[in-house]
Amino acid sequence: MLINQIADALNYGFYPEATGTLSADNADAGADSGIELFKDDLSNVVDVGRVVTAETPYGSQAMNQALKRIYDKVGQTIYQDGSITSGGFDIYATDAEYGSVLEKIRVEAPDFDDNDAWNFTEDGGSSHEEMFGYHAVDVNAKYFNSTTTFRTKPYTITEKQWRSAFQSRGEMIRFIGAIEQRVLAKRRLAINLLSHKAVTALIAEKLKDGNNVVDLLAEYITATGDSTVDATNWNVSKPFLLFANTYIRTIADLMVEPTALYNNAAYVSQTTEADRRFYLISDFSRALESYVYRSSYNDEYVKLTGYKTIAYWQGVGSDRNRTNYLTRSTVNAIPPSEGKAPEGGSPDNRKVVRQSNIVGIIFGKQACMINAQQLESGVEYNNFDKWYNTVHMFEAGYFVDADENAVIFTIGTKPTVEITNDTLSVVKSQTLQMTAKTTPPDAVVAWSVDATTYATIDSSTGLLTAKSSAGSVDVTATVTGVDGTTVTSTVTVTVTNS
Repeated sequence: MLINQIADALNYGFYPEATGTLSADNADAGADSGIELFKDDLSNVVDVGRVVTAETPYGSQAMNQALKRIYDKVGQTIYQDGSITSGGFDIYATDAEYGSVLEKIRVEAPDFDDNDAWNFTEDGGSSHEEMFGYHAVDVNAKYFNSTTTFRTKPYTITEKQWRSAFQSRGEMIRFIGAIEQRVLAKRRLAINLLSHKAVTALIAEKLKDGNNVVDLLAEYITATGDSTVDATNWNVSKPFLLFANTYIRTIADLMVEPTALYNNAAYVSQTTEADRRFYLISDFSRALESYVYRSSYNDEYVKLTGYKTIAYWQGVGSDRNRTNYLTRSTVNAIPPSEGKAPEGGSPDNRKVVRQSNIVGIIFGKQACMINAQQLESGVEYNNFDKWYNTVHMFEAGYFVDADENAVIFTIGTKPTVEITNDTLSVVKSQTLQMTAKTTPPDAVVAWSVDATTYATIDSSTGLLTAKSSAGSVDVTATVTGVDGTTVTSTVTVTVTNS
C-alpha cells in the first residue's frame, strides 16, 4: 500500500493541471509545441489488473497479491462518506459495486457446432463419442488490488484558539466549520481529479496498443475525398461535423450489440446504454451544437445523446489568456502497464504516450472505476506546546481494464511506428521480411535503407534483400499522419556470411 500526502499529490500533480496553476517547474520539456501538460507517470496511480489462471504458480507475486486482496476484503471495516462524488467523470462506484469487480472471472465458452450425433454410418459408428470425452473450458481471473492512502498534512490549532472559539455556540460552529469545509472540499477535489487520472490512463492504454482509436478526420477524408478540412479548421466545417456525428452514433449503436471488436482481448462483450460511459470534450460538443443541431429542423434525428461534456482530459495548462484547446485535448502520460520507473539510476525506457485532438471516448463502466473508502480523521494533542494537530485520510481504489469495451475518438491521430522484427540479421543473398507496428494500425509504412552496399529493400512491402557481401545496414520505417506529421523508427540489420 502506498502512503502519499494528499498535499503533495494534489499541489504538485493533479491540482496544477486541473486548475491552471501549472508552473514551469512541472512542464515537460519534451512535450510538443503548445502543449503545457507535464509527462504524467500513471504507474503508481492506476491498477490495470493481473490475470491469474490455473497455471499461475502458487506463491507467485500475482497469486500472493490476489490472496492478500481477498484477505483484506474479508477483514476490513469500511466507513463510507456518501457525500463524495466523482466530479468530472461519472466513474465513482459504491463500495459494493467496486468490490464486486475487484475480481473479474472470464469463461471462454465453446462455440456451437451442428449436432451430428445422429449421423450414423453404415458400420454403426457415429460422432456422438465426443460427448463422453473431457473438454476443458478456459477460465481466467483478473485481480485489481491497487489502493493508495491519501493523507492531508496535519494542521495545527492552538488551545487558546479553541477556547476563544468556544465563547459561544455560534463562534464554535463557524470556527470548526470553516476548517472542515475547506478540508472536505479539497477531498472532493481529490476524488474528482482521480477520475481524470483513471480516464487518462484508459486513453493512454488504448493509444499505446493502437486498438479502437478512431481518427475521425482520416475517416472523413477517406469517405469524401475532402482534404480541405484539417486539425485546425474542423470545428467550423459542417460537413465534417455531420460525418463525425454519424460515425460516433454508429459506434455507440454497435457497442450495444455483443461484439469482440472494441476491447484489447477480443472478448465478446456488450455495453448497454445503462452501462455506457460517453464523454465529449467541450470544443467538439459545442461545435456540434453550433453547426449541426442548431441548423437542423429535426435535430432528434441527428443529435447525439447520452454523453457528458468534459472540459479537459488530463489538465488545462496555465494559459489564462485563451482556452488552449490543444492542451485540454491532450494526453501526455506513461501508461500504467509500462510499470514503475527503474531503480538504481537505470535509464527509463518506458513508453510515453502523447496525443492531442482527443475529442471523445465511449467505454463500458467496468473498464474504468474509482472508489474512496475508510474516510477518517484523527486528532493528537501536544501537551507541551498546548496545541491540537488534526489529520484527514482516505483510501482510494482505482483501476483500468483495457480488456473491456472502449473506443477513443481523435481528430488527426499523431502517427507512431515501431519496427518489431525479432531477428535483425540475414544471411548474404537471402531475404528478410521487415515488420512494424503503427498508430493508426492501418497506417502506410515507407521502408528505406541508409545505403545499398549490403542490402536493398522494397519501399512498400518491407522485404529486405541482402547482397553478396557481409556488413550492416540501417533500415528505417516512416509513417506520415493525416496532418502531415512524419515519424520514423530505425534499426540496424546485419548481413552475415552464414
